[in-house]
Amino acid sequence: MTCPPDGICTGPPEPRPRVVVLMGPSAGSRYVFSRLASEVDLVAVVQQERPRREVFRAVFRRGKKLRRGYWLDRLLLGAYTKLHLKRRALACPEYREVQGAETFAGDCPAHRVESINDPSVIDVLKQTQPDLVVVLGTSILKESVLAASPCFVNLHVGITPMYRGAHGQFWAVLNRDFENIGTTLHFIDKGIDTGAILKQGRFPFEPATDNLLTLLAKSSVTGATLLLDWIHENRANFRGSPTLTPPGPSQLHYSPGLSDYRRFEQVARDALANPSLKAA
Repeated sequence: MTCPPDGICTGPPEPRPRVVVLMGPSAGSRYVFSRLASEVDLVAVVQQERPRREVFRAVFRRGKKLRRGYWLDRLLLGAYTKLHLKRRALACPEYREVQGAETFAGDCPAHRVESINDPSVIDVLKQTQPDLVVVLGTSILKESVLAASPCFVNLHVGITPMYRGAHGQFWAVLNRDFENIGTTLHFIDKGIDTGAILKQGRFPFEPATDNLLTLLAKSSVTGATLLLDWIHENRANFRGSPTLTPPGPSQLHYSPGLSDYRRFEQVARDALANPSLKAA
């Protein structure tokens, strides 16, 4: 469809891209999905719901590789988040917006799996043959899944390549790297957040109000806009989309524990006491 300067559009409307969404259970994933669903032809959604026992096992296994007491540190931060951070996060408008989002799929087929690498996921992708697969907060995709469709993109809560892995914006604050707090949209390859970068969006750190949950919410709001803008700009050829090559070392980060969060709180106090430390 074309729209001349007089604003009167002629011709049939452009077909909306056919999209499959692979998503985790987080509020941020639901929020981005809710904004995406009305903008594309949603042909299927796959929701990963990992059993709680498997989540605990994964934390314990990772803790054995990282540092002594890591799994306990993670559990303590989980308790601290429920008891304190959720209540404090309510002062953040982005957090309230994300928490209030409803998942709506209409007539779109929904599939629930414990593992995002289940063979049934491959079947869904081969049967629907989407133009684009959007990944929101799932586990790492295996190559067998990536081979089932030509174009996968991921919304990552952090600025890559410097903040790959979990909670990238948290680690940016902890490093006092206030200019690199944000969200990245990237193609997916076999690495962890190593795919070619499509768009990045940054937002300021507010030391008086931001915490682990508000940073995640701001990443979701920023990321949803990045994703929708990119889809509209590149709908004719997703794989041919231009990419970015930002500077900086490639570093992988893991989910923080309570001891890490105590240091985050100290950084926030320092930024409040000395505003020149924080990027404008």
